[in-house]
Amino acid sequence: MSNVTTLSTSTNAAPITWVESLFARMQGMYGNKFLDMWRDTDPAMVKALWAAEMGKLTNDELRRGFSALMAQEWPPSLPQYIKLCKPSVDSMVAYYEAVAGVQARAKGDPGVWSHPAIYWASVPLSFDLGSLPFSQIKTRWERALSEQMDKGEWEAIPQPKLALSDIGKTMLSREKAGQLMQEYKASDVVKTPRSGVDHLAWAKIITQREKSKDKSLSMIQIRLAKEALGLAT
Repeated sequence: MSNVTTLSTSTNAAPITWVESLFARMQGMYGNKFLDMWRDTDPAMVKALWAAEMGKLTNDELRRGFSALMAQEWPPSLPQYIKLCKPSVDSMVAYYEAVAGVQARAKGDPGVWSHPAIYWASVPLSFDLGSLPFSQIKTRWERALSEQMDKGEWEAIPQPKLALSDIGKTMLSREKAGQLMQEYKASDVVKTPRSGVDHLAWAKIITQREKSKDKSLSMIQIRLAKEALGLAT
């Protein structure tokens, strides 16, 4: 499995030798359960299909799926294995993060995003995220988030655009946010719950800013942060 670290993140197929290594591991783990899955199938065709799909995954996703096998009692099918590789995100937690992020960016702050897919899912829904409760936007939000998560690759989150008149007002709060992000290591939250990451880092940053009497925070940012953390408002 050591060759996973050198696998390209392009859409080219993964090396067949990597697929064979993975299959050998699953055969050792699951025995006849694994062998019965592929009985009466063409091994070359199966390996080629797995290689094609796994070539679409990043190195981190491939390592994640490989590690996740230890928690599976039955050998996964290809679609199941791809899900093991993909990071999972709770849609409601992501919603609160997106609302806080949209509010922050409207004021010139970059926001705290635990995964770029959450940001890109929020872009077409930014107005509704700021005006509708989760119950009313749930279906559209979950669809947008799912579509983004399925992409596997995302563009970098851009810096917020500011009007010239806003630059002076937002500079101090952006500096404070940067300091707090460093303290909480919020810039390192693009991981999965399996890795023990705190997807509520954004909420903790906001509550810390409130304790520091940061007047640039809006009431909705504070309320959403406290709701996400289960604190009384």
